Amino acid sequence: MSRFKFAAVAIVLLGSWPLTASAHSAVFDCHKEKDGSVACEAGFSDGSSAAGMKVRVMDLTNKVLMEGVLTKDGTYSFKPPAGKYHVMFDGGPGHSVTMDSEDIT
Repeated sequence: MSRFKFAAVAIVLLGSWPLTASAHSAVFDCHKEKDGSVACEAGFSDGSSAAGMKVRVMDLTNKVLMEGVLTKDGTYSFKPPAGKYHVMFDGGPGHSVTMDSEDIT
């Protein structure tokens, strides 16, 4: 195969790759447990794992009150702080999701 044909095939194949590779979004939800703790689950819409990624609990001025990482099953639990707060799942660039304490039921 000539270099030109090889380059043309590579450009066509690689040109469609970024669309496929970035076709997922972060999924994040938290709920209150019977014992008063908050349990959060995170992952990606394409089914890929978020294990090891950070979750931060912050006050309304964005001061980090606690921080942890998602377990291998994509969960993180914590005892909620007093007052209003929000929880942020940091799934990497363009994949952060924040949930306010008022929305956690």
